[in-house]
Amino acid sequence: MINRRKILSVLGALPAAGLAYQSPTPAKAHGHLPQRVLGRTGRWVVPYAFGGQASVQRTPEGIDPVDIVVRVVEQGVNYLDTANGYGPSQVNMGEAFKRLKLRPHEPGYDAALRERLFIATKTGRRFAHAPGVEGPTAVEELRRSLTQMFGDGAGFIPEGAYLDSIQIHNLSQMEQVEQVYLGYNERGGKMPERIGALTALIDYRDGTNYTGLNPERKKWVRHLGITGHLSSAVLMNAIHRDTGDHLDTMLIALNANDRAYGAHQYNAIPVARAKGMGIIAMKIFSDGTFYGKEARFSRNAADTYLEVGKPGMVAPADLVRYPLGVAGVSCAIVGIGKVDRANAEKDQLVTNMTAALDGTVGEAEMLAIEKRVRARHGLDTNYFQDRHGLKQPTDVKAVKDGDRVRVTWQTAFAGAEPVKTYDIMAGSKRLASVPFRPQLTLDPLEFFVPAAEVGGGEVRVVAVA
Repeated sequence: MINRRKILSVLGALPAAGLAYQSPTPAKAHGHLPQRVLGRTGRWVVPYAFGGQASVQRTPEGIDPVDIVVRVVEQGVNYLDTANGYGPSQVNMGEAFKRLKLRPHEPGYDAALRERLFIATKTGRRFAHAPGVEGPTAVEELRRSLTQMFGDGAGFIPEGAYLDSIQIHNLSQMEQVEQVYLGYNERGGKMPERIGALTALIDYRDGTNYTGLNPERKKWVRHLGITGHLSSAVLMNAIHRDTGDHLDTMLIALNANDRAYGAHQYNAIPVARAKGMGIIAMKIFSDGTFYGKEARFSRNAADTYLEVGKPGMVAPADLVRYPLGVAGVSCAIVGIGKVDRANAEKDQLVTNMTAALDGTVGEAEMLAIEKRVRARHGLDTNYFQDRHGLKQPTDVKAVKDGDRVRVTWQTAFAGAEPVKTYDIMAGSKRLASVPFRPQLTLDPLEFFVPAAEVGGGEVRVVAVA
């Protein structure tokens, strides 16, 4: 339970504005906030992270969105998320960065603070070069992010400006994965007419120009990632295709109703974790649906929730803590509707951050939170997420190899429970029970069984939850 005493305890541990800025090592080692490593990025992040929607995107009257960002940084949060698709969010971030001395061309630039922060944005564009396709390219959106947050907003990007991450946003269809990878396998050779977003963004991370789209060999971003709400299968396909391990992070919808749907915690998240990716949870309040908003994405300032919790609803602390109990999750991003510097108990930032820093969430507590959420909110909150049960393996093949049979298959997809084993069957006979392991590439999973054991039975692979 989050009470006034706990809030004040956390506030007492928070660094004062201007004094928080340490090198990018675990803040816990400095006696400040607990942090988790963000996968193979090697960066340490406070488990409570800041999302650039809510009032920073859709600002109600009387709210200063820039002050929200400033307060977030003052309180020690170091993962900040925004996107090109979030209206004025990047501009508001840029104004906050001006106040915080984070723009490298301006007097008093605080390089130590900039190095401590992990600033991530997103592009919803699938192509970096695609004649005939309307709208900006992913490279143009990268430039837009940099000029809005660190430059003049009109195209100027100062020397020394960079993003910690740009993520390919909201992958929901297999076709989109195909698009962002166009030219990926041709790097170093002749590029196709259309070049995918990921292919070109690698150049802007590495300072290379294999695509011909980075002639100045800029190194404007340190890490690349993907995001998604709807489909674990799509995100898993994107990870499977990443033969060069270029994707360092995955931002994914994850809340206490996750297991009522095609559970991301048993599908995409284990794959990303096995690949060493940093995992960031989002939509932990289901975009306000847990507090009475219609089950749809927010559209305007009226949809921005300004209170802390709601009587009769599940406590916000439960909703914040749940995703942080899922194995592999480094942090959870939360948008802020309102901060209240005079009353911490009415300050969304402080109360939610208190919950996030309240320690490890065990399996029993997670199950209890799920039960409370389902009792009070039902199962229809994740309007953005696929709903399916256990999906059995596909493309099962059995090929004789001497005195063995090589059995291959494409991964199963879990429903409400994790897949525990793959049972290799010949007719009604079980030949082997193979412990589940995530499929990490497009190559199928495989197992060898004695040919004599197979006999003339049809070989099947059955996923068991």
